[in-house]
Amino acid sequence: MPQTFYLARETPNSESMEMFDVIPRETTLASRVTVQVEKMILDSHLQPGDRLPAERELAAQFGVSRTVVREAVRALMAKGMVEVRQGSGTIIRTPTASALVQPMTMLMRGGQKELDYPKVAEVRRLIEVEIAGLAAERRTIEDIHSMETILAGINKARLTCEDFVDWDIAFHAALAKATANELLGVLLESVSSVLRQIRELGYKVKGTPDRALSFHKSILEQVKLGSVKGARAAMEAHLEESAETVRGVRRNP
Repeated sequence: MPQTFYLARETPNSESMEMFDVIPRETTLASRVTVQVEKMILDSHLQPGDRLPAERELAAQFGVSRTVVREAVRALMAKGMVEVRQGSGTIIRTPTASALVQPMTMLMRGGQKELDYPKVAEVRRLIEVEIAGLAAERRTIEDIHSMETILAGINKARLTCEDFVDWDIAFHAALAKATANELLGVLLESVSSVLRQIRELGYKVKGTPDRALSFHKSILEQVKLGSVKGARAAMEAHLEESAETVRGVRRNP
């Protein structure tokens, strides 16, 4: 059950203590309300599952109109920080990478209709080579078993584009998990939409699944050996081949 987060708290020697500051009447009232609520979340005064006070109460607390509160709540929803549940009110959300996917996709397009593939390749190399090295250093038996299971589960004879993309993503996600650094997994997931497009392009080239499986096996072998240098080199080779495949598809669509 979500917890109700009250506006005031009683103290032994004083009247009820206000949680939020009254907002000065400026042109950016909704933004200032948003910033205050964000700060409460970031400072852990509001936890995932907590319920914000009702719209009327928030408006009174901040000293603004209900329209301003609604606008602020919409902004917080767009950032993935709250969700509005029918019959339950506005609830603080558990942070997820999904809120980052659309902004990251737009950023990596650089305002263009198509992705800037060379820039995407640079970002991918920056993230995934480091992931491979840390995975080799920190992997557990369970991590290795998970990656072995993923690689063994591919059925190349009946592999659709969607199957290939999901399988490829699953291996790289398991590799990120093996770093024991959940932030790397979040970073990887934040560009998942972009990387999905790249994998869909690569699938058009004959033999891509076979090559991907071979590279994945090489990476996993180095991870199992605990070779940081070897895992990084294997990932570098994998990403370079992937980038070359995409370049080929774009040259000959």
